[in-house]
Amino acid sequence: MVKGRKVKEPVLKLVDANKSWVIGENTIPVLRNIDLDIFPGESLAIMGPSGSGKSTLLHVLGLLTSLDNGDLLFKGKSIRGPGIKDKTIRRNFGFIFQDAKLIPELNVIDNVCVPLIHRGIWPVEQKKRALEILNKIGLGERVYHFPNQLSGGEIMRTAVARAMILQPTVLLADEPTGSLDSQTGKRISDLLLGTVTPDMALVIVTHHQPLADCADRILYMKDGRLGDSHQGGSFRESAASSPPGPPAKAFDNVHKRSLIKSFLGVQGAILQKSPLAAGGNK
Repeated sequence: MVKGRKVKEPVLKLVDANKSWVIGENTIPVLRNIDLDIFPGESLAIMGPSGSGKSTLLHVLGLLTSLDNGDLLFKGKSIRGPGIKDKTIRRNFGFIFQDAKLIPELNVIDNVCVPLIHRGIWPVEQKKRALEILNKIGLGERVYHFPNQLSGGEIMRTAVARAMILQPTVLLADEPTGSLDSQTGKRISDLLLGTVTPDMALVIVTHHQPLADCADRILYMKDGRLGDSHQGGSFRESAASSPPGPPAKAFDNVHKRSLIKSFLGVQGAILQKSPLAAGGNK
């Protein structure tokens, strides 16, 4: 270690984290004894077969799902999932969903403004901030278009802009290129990786190896456990050759309902109280 150089502390830390889903009389372990440090200024990709726990891990990191036991720390302070009441901490997290979850009744600029609604920011200032970020990502001419008038890539770029509008300390993305063609996926990958600053961390769950290879670090998941990039070869091979576990479908539907409910609580209150959003999140 170079004398006098300050060692970065993790911005987000998981300690012995465990999570299970209860399906009828069955308890299905999803995360098993996970320890993870995420540092400011880094991009981290998480890979693994379907049902391995990748998305659950991402939702735990993004405060959308609570742990059964273990701990989650943000800048050294313990925080616990949807039960957390400190809105100042919540605002440090941006989340990009696989299907974007744009509100169909709102145009692009209004979708991007949604996280600002309950921040006490004047509407004119909201639009100014949204327009600035939309121009940066090449959507300046689409601000008044609605989601059904956008391409898949434009929808994902809008989702990225919405997640970035609060300048989060931790940006989490769930399969951001999963439904896109390779060329559009590359643009989204470049956009996401370009958002990383020395004070911000990016965590991506992906099946897309080219995207993962561009990250600073890759972690591989299998059966709810993490291996790291230094184990890459053997861990990746064994994870890729393992068929998805039978419980995956069962907890997928439960998790989806839980996720939507949590989203309304986390980014939340802002969507429920918006009259225009009433029909868009059923």
